[in-house]
This record gives sequence, structure tokens and C-alpha cells, in this order.
Amino acid sequence: MMNKPNLDLLRAVAVLFVLFSHVFRTAYGQATPASYAMGQLGVMIFFVHTSLVLMQSLERQDASGTALFKRFYIQRICRIYPLSMTLVLGVYFLMDQHWTYYELFTNLALVQNLTYTRLMSDPLWSLPLEVQMYFMLPFLFVFFRNRPIKWLLAFWLVSLPIGLLPPIVSPRFNVLSYVPCFLGGVIAWRLGDRERLPAWLWPLALGLASLAYFLFAETRTHYYSRWAVCLALGLTIPWVRQLGTPVLNGVSKTIAKYSYGIYLFHYPMLALCFDTLAGWHPVLQWSLFWAMMVVLPYLGYHLIEHPMIKLGAAWRERKELGARQLTGA
Repeated sequence: MMNKPNLDLLRAVAVLFVLFSHVFRTAYGQATPASYAMGQLGVMIFFVHTSLVLMQSLERQDASGTALFKRFYIQRICRIYPLSMTLVLGVYFLMDQHWTYYELFTNLALVQNLTYTRLMSDPLWSLPLEVQMYFMLPFLFVFFRNRPIKWLLAFWLVSLPIGLLPPIVSPRFNVLSYVPCFLGGVIAWRLGDRERLPAWLWPLALGLASLAYFLFAETRTHYYSRWAVCLALGLTIPWVRQLGTPVLNGVSKTIAKYSYGIYLFHYPMLALCFDTLAGWHPVLQWSLFWAMMVVLPYLGYHLIEHPMIKLGAAWRERKELGARQLTGA
């Protein structure tokens, strides 16, 4: 993957927002409007980042037609499912709750929003949306890659009223409410690397967008602020030069690298440290929690994430080689 310090910072900020929203809730004893907004904004930033980097990945692939779709879906399955399934199985066998086999299956498959089943860990709510959006991204790539940007902006406008339909029609279609958020990243991809503004504007723009969201975020059932901040990020990302601050870039890259593990593991670790081990001294509880937030994402990445990504790439290459041999290409 190309070195993009600005995108590393974006992903690092996203996971830290989610992490600290739950940390603040645990320390305070309950969620506040500010902590809820912080967590929601973190997930929205994830949506923008994910759709942008995946569109860039599709653009770098030397494939077309069904090969492009197969390659993309194999990569995504190997990227998102192994670690999430590890978490779900860990919660099922280690946490003291009674889960049905149906709940276990739907959480493993990441279809909880379609089946109305309980989440085995709260952060899992966003993963079904990402999986369902993954299905759409290659179609958006093929349709918009050679068309004017105004077509994509028009599509974003059309997606807004469609995003209002799930509460009226069925919550099972709630991914539609987040399509404008994912489209922020698609718009950034389609604008391309323009990079005419100074790099120091990027942290400032990210901070101002976050502050505006915290000040104007609506209730849980309204999406206007989510859509607006994702569009603002999508329109800003292509114009700002890459950060050249080694320390900040290094920290951002490290957090971004382990962000999926941080996102998945922090919530059950909070439950372990502050519910299961409620009798421990707070210093010991927090020490254990932060230690686990270093160890588990590190192990998850090196033992599961990275090997499965490499396995998916190797399996995809073998399939493509076999297909070429069969056709005599």
C-alpha cells in the first residue's frame, strides 16, 4: 500500500475516538452525549477511510470484469472475518453470558442487522454495514471511474433521501442510511491526489470537522451531521499535502496498523477489567486494560490478520493462475 501519512492519521483518530468514547463512558459510569458523538464520529471516519483506500486498491489492481470482483471479495473476506470471528468465539466461550447458537452464527457471519440478533460485543454493530457496503464498492468503482465527478456528486445527493427510508421501510436496510458516509471516501478517490494545500491544514481540518460534529450532532436516529462530516472529509482529503512530521507519522502509522484489533478488543476488555474484575483496585484495573490494549491488537495482527491477508492473496493468485491455464491465456 502506498505511504499516505494523512490516511494513517485519519484511521488513528477514528479508532482513538471509538476507544476513548467507551473509556470515558466506563470512567464516568454512563454514556454522555459527548462520548456517544465521539464514538459515532470515529465510526463515520472509518467508513470514509475504508471506502477511499478500497477504491484506491481497486484502481491499482490489474484486473477487470469478474476477476476484479472475485479478487476484491476474497481480499475483504480474509481481511475482516478472521479477527472478528476470533473475537466472537472468545466472547462466546469466555464471557459469562448465555448466547444461543443462532446468535453465535449471526455474529460470526456479521449479519446481526439483518436478523435482529443481539450483538456479542457492541463494536460489532458497524461490521455488517461494512460487509454490505463492500458488496457495492466494486460496482461503484466500475461505474464512476471514467465518468465526471459531477455524476458522483449527483449520486451522493440522490443517496440522501434513500438514506431516510430504513426507519420507514425496515431497519434491516439500515446500511442505506450510511451510504452517504461511505460515498465521502468514494468522492475523495474520484477527485484524486491534488495536494495543493499545506500539510499543516490536515490536522486542523480534521479537528475543525470533529468539533463541528460534536457541536451539531443530532440524535441517534438522525444522520444529517454524519453525512455532512463525511462529505467534508471526502472533499478535503485530496487537496492537502502529506504530513512530513516523522514522530506524528510514526505514531499514526503504528496505531493505524493495529486499529482493527484495538477496535474489536477494547470493548470486551473493558467488560473484563471493570465488570468481571470489579473487586480489583482501580489502578490494577486500568493497568490491566491498557496492557491488554497493547498485547491483544499486536497478537491479533501478527498471528491472525496479517497471515490471513497473505493467505487470501496467495489463494487468489492460485485461482487466477488456474483460470489462465484452463483458458490457455
